[in-house]
Amino acid sequence: MIKKLYALSKFETNIVLSDKAIFLFTLLFPTVYFLFNAFTANSVHSVRNFYDVIPGFWTYMVLVGVINQITSAIVTMRENNFLKMFTFIAGDKRLIYYANLIPQIFIMQAEILIFDVVAALVYRVDPAVIEFMALTWLANFLIIPIVSFFTSLILLAPVKVQTMGALMTGYIFLGLALAYISTGSFALNTVLAAINPGNFIIRAYILMIPGVSHHVSYLVMLAVVAVVYTIVSNVVISRMSLNSSTSRA
Repeated sequence: MIKKLYALSKFETNIVLSDKAIFLFTLLFPTVYFLFNAFTANSVHSVRNFYDVIPGFWTYMVLVGVINQITSAIVTMRENNFLKMFTFIAGDKRLIYYANLIPQIFIMQAEILIFDVVAALVYRVDPAVIEFMALTWLANFLIIPIVSFFTSLILLAPVKVQTMGALMTGYIFLGLALAYISTGSFALNTVLAAINPGNFIIRAYILMIPGVSHHVSYLVMLAVVAVVYTIVSNVVISRMSLNSSTSRA
């Protein structure tokens, strides 16, 4: 199984790196937008402003990267009947999913690292902020796959290639628009983190900001949500249809 996963991951990596367009939405757009805002007359390059602004960019990069490079890729493979072919070769649909997920994690981490270098230079961050950036970057090795497990539920929907773009765009928009919503109720905040990957990402980043309270309760909540989605996602992936929605129509 490990040999199959390695071979499939290597194959997926070559395919991904051959398409430079993936860097357009997950790296170029957020970096250009960040630089535009950073050098406007009203921009403030304080530590507090960094903690308020930068997690939102990270959330965008993770959510858009997962949707475009992982979830949409699996849907496209299914619609082109490649998923059926690769599953026949590998013997398990989960191997195909993880073979796509693993290289994408490292690609997204490379993109985020480049963005972090730019942000650090613009804000001229101190050692405490660099430590925070390093901590969140390492945490992304867990956050990215968890978010991919969130969005794997989309694989159950009979999504056609023609409508996939609109669905994914709406999903990203809602996820980002509702990401910063927070209430005084721990139970309601748990529900928000459980149904919105954007909210889950932001809350995870906020927990790593120095001086933030409620570390234990919210850390446990995020851990429980992550475990639930990991279990549910593997069930979803193992049971998703291999037939394209177009051929089933």
